[in-house]
Amino acid sequence: MKANEVLANVTEMIEIGEQYKARCGFSKKWRIYDVCEELGIFDWWNDYMSVSQLKQMKKFLETAIDLGYTGYVCFKVGAVGCSHGMWAYKKDSEDGYSPKDGGCLHHSFRSGDNYYDIQFEDGKWLGNDEKWQFTLKEIKAALNK
Repeated sequence: MKANEVLANVTEMIEIGEQYKARCGFSKKWRIYDVCEELGIFDWWNDYMSVSQLKQMKKFLETAIDLGYTGYVCFKVGAVGCSHGMWAYKKDSEDGYSPKDGGCLHHSFRSGDNYYDIQFEDGKWLGNDEKWQFTLKEIKAALNK
């Protein structure tokens, strides 16, 4: 799915979750299995998606779109000690999977983590064996934004 499509779905779910909490007094959660397609989630460790996770996704998507990564997006919902991430590409998917080239923005997607990396148009990542976690400020500088 494209970044703006997932952003619309995430925004709608946040609104539903906030209305639910105001009405019921506790937070709404969604079974990831039930919402994975409309949110672009391809793998997960947790069983449920929370409003706070949706807000992380929303912030990432808004940042990605602002930086020009408006194509295919995908998410892996991690847990402590497990792989995780949010990816946004400049290109759309041609086969339902991540594009092989064209640039990519990556952000961590696990509670307590807040780092980025980017893949340039030539396929090389900003990160390397010595450093692979960057702040948004460092990413913007690398993109001259």
